[in-house]
Amino acid sequence: MGLPAGRYAAQGELVPDQAPRPAPTAAALELPADLVDLEGWLVAVLRQAPADGIFAAVARAERIAAEQFGAKKTVAALRRVLSVELANR
Repeated sequence: MGLPAGRYAAQGELVPDQAPRPAPTAAALELPADLVDLEGWLVAVLRQAPADGIFAAVARAERIAAEQFGAKKTVAALRRVLSVELANR
């Protein structure tokens, strides 16, 4: 999991601070050709969006991805990504 060994939950120890997440590369911000890479692209797009622009970034990413992958597959990927990315903001 990327955490140093410890008994965090067992003895009330705090989970250590995690290193900051790296900024997405320019290549990661390009819409992929393969559906398998869609979630990674969505993560990159959302991580580079400012906090006050997250809703606009989601709407734009959804529109762009749906043109290539269809609305159903895009929304399913967005749901998986948003459940983690928004919680980590």
